Amino acid sequence: MLVKSSKFSEKQVGYVALSLLLRGSDPLMSSVVNTIRSDLVSGGAPSHAKGNGSQNDTAQSLALCSIANISGLELIQALHVEVQHNLVSKKSSPNVKKKSALCLLSLVRTSPNLFAGREFAPHIAQLLQDRHLGVLTSTMSLLNGLAGQHPTEYETLIPYAVHILGMLVLKKACSREYLYYRTPSPWLQIKLLKFLQLYPHVLMEQDANPSTKTSIAQLTQVVSKILTETDVSDSINKSNADHAILFEAVNLIVCWGTSGPVQLREGAMKLLGKFISVREPNIRYLGLMTMAKLAQLDGGSAEGVKKHQTTVLVSLKDADISVRRRALDLLFVMCDSDNAEKIVDELVNHLVLADAAIREEMVLKIAILAEKYATDLRWYVDTILKLISISGDHVSDPIWHRVVQIVTNHPQGDLQAYAAATLLVSASPRRCHETAVRVAAYVLGEFGFLIAERPGMSGEEQFRILHQHWHNSDGTTRAILISTYAKLANLYEECRPLVAPVFARCKNSVHVEIQQRSAEYAAMREAFSPEAVEDLLREMPPFEDKEQSALEMRLKEKEGEDSAAVVKAARPSAAQRQRAVQAAAAAKVAEEEAAREQVDEDVDGEDDNEEIRVQDSTPVGIPKEVIPAMRKAFSNLCTSNSGVLFENSLLQVGVKHEYQGAQGRITVFFGNLGSNLLKHFRVTVDDYEHLRMQKQGTEGLLDDEEGGGCSVAIRTQAKLLLLVEVMAPFDDAPAMRVKFETTEGVRHEYPLRLPIVATCFMEPVTLEAGAFMQRWKSLEGQERECQEIVKAPQNASEIDEDYMDRISTIVTDSLKFGRCTGCDPTPWTVSGAATFRTGSKDKNGNNINVGCLVRVEANPQARAFRVTTRTLHPLCSKAVKNVALVSIKLA
Repeated sequence: MLVKSSKFSEKQVGYVALSLLLRGSDPLMSSVVNTIRSDLVSGGAPSHAKGNGSQNDTAQSLALCSIANISGLELIQALHVEVQHNLVSKKSSPNVKKKSALCLLSLVRTSPNLFAGREFAPHIAQLLQDRHLGVLTSTMSLLNGLAGQHPTEYETLIPYAVHILGMLVLKKACSREYLYYRTPSPWLQIKLLKFLQLYPHVLMEQDANPSTKTSIAQLTQVVSKILTETDVSDSINKSNADHAILFEAVNLIVCWGTSGPVQLREGAMKLLGKFISVREPNIRYLGLMTMAKLAQLDGGSAEGVKKHQTTVLVSLKDADISVRRRALDLLFVMCDSDNAEKIVDELVNHLVLADAAIREEMVLKIAILAEKYATDLRWYVDTILKLISISGDHVSDPIWHRVVQIVTNHPQGDLQAYAAATLLVSASPRRCHETAVRVAAYVLGEFGFLIAERPGMSGEEQFRILHQHWHNSDGTTRAILISTYAKLANLYEECRPLVAPVFARCKNSVHVEIQQRSAEYAAMREAFSPEAVEDLLREMPPFEDKEQSALEMRLKEKEGEDSAAVVKAARPSAAQRQRAVQAAAAAKVAEEEAAREQVDEDVDGEDDNEEIRVQDSTPVGIPKEVIPAMRKAFSNLCTSNSGVLFENSLLQVGVKHEYQGAQGRITVFFGNLGSNLLKHFRVTVDDYEHLRMQKQGTEGLLDDEEGGGCSVAIRTQAKLLLLVEVMAPFDDAPAMRVKFETTEGVRHEYPLRLPIVATCFMEPVTLEAGAFMQRWKSLEGQERECQEIVKAPQNASEIDEDYMDRISTIVTDSLKFGRCTGCDPTPWTVSGAATFRTGSKDKNGNNINVGCLVRVEANPQARAFRVTTRTLHPLCSKAVKNVALVSIKLA
C-alpha cells in the first residue's frame, strides 16, 4: 500500500487517497489502522521529506490530517490515545502539536465523550504555557470546543487564558510572523475572549484567592485597553481585525452583565455610538446588534443608548435591509415608558415608506411595544388601527386577536365603548381593510350596545356599516359577521328583519362554517326559550391571561430565544404590572361579591340521601371477567379496520376507523344491549398534544356536566365521530371514558382505550436489499433501536414457511410496512420499511415524517421471534415494536 511506502511522494498520495476515498466505517480501514498508528508513534522514514520539519513530523502530520478527515467511530476508538500522546508529548514539534490539537477537535466533535475533561485539563494547561503562538491558537480552538460542551471542567484554565491575553494586548508580546497589520495575533485574541465568555460569573467571586484577584484585575485592564485603543482605520484589513476583537470584548462585557465594571459598559456604549455612524455597513450592522445586547443590561446602559436614538432612526432608512433590521431591534430594545410614544409614532410613520421585506417584522414589534408601554389603552387601540390602515396585509391574526383580548379583559373605564365607537368609524368607509372589518365585527358584537344610544351608532346603523363589506369578505370574515348579526338581532328588534334574509341565504352556503352558523342561529329562537337564547348570546367572558402572549411567542419563533428583542418582550413593563394589579383587584372584588350572593345549600334531608350519594360516588366499573376479552379485542382493532372494542350485558362498543397519511376518521358506536333505557350517557375522550382532534357525536353525548348526556333506548345506538391528525410520534393509545346510568339509578363508568396507535399512520415504503441494510446500519444506537423476544403461542403450529408467510402478512397488512425482500439469505427473517406521517411542518413548510424499519427474526427450534425496530424517534421504535409483538401473539 502507498501509505506504507518509505518514499514521501508515495506516502503523501496514499494518505490523500485514504482521506478522499474511505470513510471510518469502511471494512478496508481495519487494514490501515496499524500503519497509521505506526506513523503516529514513530513517524516512519520518508526519504524525500521537504521543508523545515523532520521526516517524522511529515509522516505524523499526514496521519493526523487523514484521521481528522475520516473521523469514523472505530478509527477514533483505535487511535485517539496516540493523537493525545502526540499533543502533550514534549518531544513533539510545534507543527505536530498544532495538527494534533485540530485533529483531536475533529474527533471530539464526532464523539463528545471521548475523554474526561477534569483529567485532560492539566494537559491543556501545559499546552497553554507553550511560547509558540501557533500551538496556542490551535490549543484554544480545541479548548473552546471542549469547554463549550463541559464548561465547569475547564474553569481552572481561566488564569492561563487571561495571562496570554495580557501578554498580547498589554505587552504586545508577539513574534513577527503572527503580527497582522500591527495587531498581535488577532485570531488568538478572539479565541481567548470567546473562551472567557463561557464564564460570566468570573467577576462575582467574592472569596477569590490573591492569584484569582490578580487575574480579574488583569482581565479588566485588558478589556479596558481594547475599548480605548480600538478605532476606525484606513486599512480595511486592520479595521476588520481590530473590530473583530472589539466586538468580542463587548460581548464579554454583555456576558458579565451587571457584575462587570460600570465604566466598561459606559465605554463600550460610547464606542459603539461611533461605530453606528460610520459608512462601512458591516461595522454599522455589528454596532447596532451589539448595542442592542448591551442596552438590555441595567445600570445605565439603557439610558446611555437613548442618546443615539436619532442616529438609530437614520439607520432605519439604510439601503441595506440587514442594517434596517438591526436598527429596528435596537429601537425595540431602547424603548421604555418615557420614549415609547415617540418611538412608536416614528415607526408607524416609517412604516408607510418601508418595503415589504421588513413590514411584517415592524408591525409585530410596533404592536408589542404599543401594548407593553400603553399607559392609556385607547392609544394602543388607535395604534393598531393605524397599522391596519397602513399595512393591513401584514397585520397577522394574533395581532388583532390580542386587541380583542385586551378590550374584553379591561371593562374598567370607557375602553370598551371607545373601542366600539372607533372601530365603527374605521369600518364606515366602503373601502376598508378586511382585518379592520374582523376586529370591528367582533368588538361591535360584544360591546356595540355601549354606543347604541349615540347619534348614528344605533344597532341598525351598526348592521348597515358592517354588512356593506359582506360581498368583499372571505369565509372567515363572513363567519365572524354571522355571529355579530345574531347578537345584534338579539339586542335590537329592528335588526331582526335585516338579519333573517342573510341567515336564510347562507343556509345553503358552500362554506361549511357559514352554513352551520346560519342554520343554528336561525333555528335558535324556535328551539330554545328567550332566556336560554339570551344566555347563549351574551358577551364573551374575559380571556385567560397567559404568561406569554401570542405576539411574544411569534416573535420568539421568528428570532430565537437569544434575541435581544425577545428578552426585552419577555420582561414586563411598569404599565403591564400596573394593569395586572388592577385586574387582580377587580377579580378579587368580583369573587367577594359572588361569595356574598351565593345561597347556602339546603341541608334538609341530607341523612336520607346519604345512601344514594354513597352509591352515586362509587360507579360500577368493568367486570373482571370481561377484561381479557376486552384486551384481545383492542389488540385486534389495532390492526383491523372495524370490530367490537367492548361488550357486556348492557353495552356494546364498536369501532370503525380508517386513515390516510397523518389523518384518521374514527367512528365509535355505543349500542344498548340491555332491556332498559340507558340515561345520562356521556363519553369523554382525553386531549393530547400529539393528536389534533375534532369530536362530534349524538346530541348530549359529549356533555361535561354530571347531569347531562343523552339517552340510549333499547336496541339503539349513540354515535361518536373523531377526526384526528397526528402531530408527533407517540406510544400510547388515547383514553376514552364511558359513563351512563340505568333506570334503577346504578351508575356505570368504563375506562377504555381507543385503538389509535402509531402504525395507523404508517405508509409502506419498498426498499431494495442494499438500501435497506444501509439505512438499518445508519440507525444503530440505543435511543433509535427497540428490541424484544416473544414466544410463539402454545397452541400455534410449528414455525415453518407457511407460518412465516403469516408473519409477512402481519408486517405488510397489519403494521402497514412495505416488505423488503432479499435482505437475508434465510427464510426466517421478514424485513419491512415505512414512513410515519405527521401533520407538523418544518421551517420550509414541509410535513415532518419519520422513517421506520422493522425486522422479525424467527428461531424455529426455540419457537420464538425477535422483533427489532429502528427509527429516528425512540417513541416510534417502541410503538411499532409493541404493536408487532401483540400481532405475533395473535397470529
